[in-house]
Amino acid sequence: MRSMLLGLALLLPTAALSEPIESQKIITALTGDWNGDGAIDLAVIVETEPGHPMDLHFFLRDREANFLKPAGIVREHIYGEWNDYDRPSYGASDTEPELTALPNGSIKLYLPAMPIGSERTDTTLTIAYRNGAFIVAGFAYDYYDYLEDNVASDCDYNVLTGKGKSSKKQPDGTTTHKTVSVEGQVVPFAEWSPGTGFSACGE
Repeated sequence: MRSMLLGLALLLPTAALSEPIESQKIITALTGDWNGDGAIDLAVIVETEPGHPMDLHFFLRDREANFLKPAGIVREHIYGEWNDYDRPSYGASDTEPELTALPNGSIKLYLPAMPIGSERTDTTLTIAYRNGAFIVAGFAYDYYDYLEDNVASDCDYNVLTGKGKSSKKQPDGTTTHKTVSVEGQVVPFAEWSPGTGFSACGE
């Protein structure tokens, strides 16, 4: 996968980059049609500095000139492990973010839990391009404690409509289900706070 990404980085037109991207710092890249114009666009997650959140670069293809032009950088919104990829001792990480293109042109951003203690919270954002901006259209999380029995919860809701569902394990092993119903909102990805999602889910 990484060798493919390095090749992709070399193919990016220099004029299309809003700033230099070091190829060894590319975590993952994704192509799709974000703005629905029939042209293939690009999203790239790039590491910043050790211990710092990562950046997400967006590019939209100019159909007439046929090149990828910068469509924004969302800085330090993505958490994951820094791996020092240029070191011989590099080992694969299980906390790297993942990008998936959805059939409707949106982007699924999966953020695996960081290994802190026994509690884990995996989160997923759905990012969509609307009215010239990349916004958060959906939020989901999956929480569990691998050292405790019956300690788990999850939630999945549409940020735009405010509707969704959640569930939570009870001490007796049963699961309670609730409906999420909050005010819908349009939040640019650059302004998104995880607290918004967890609050809507009742956490």
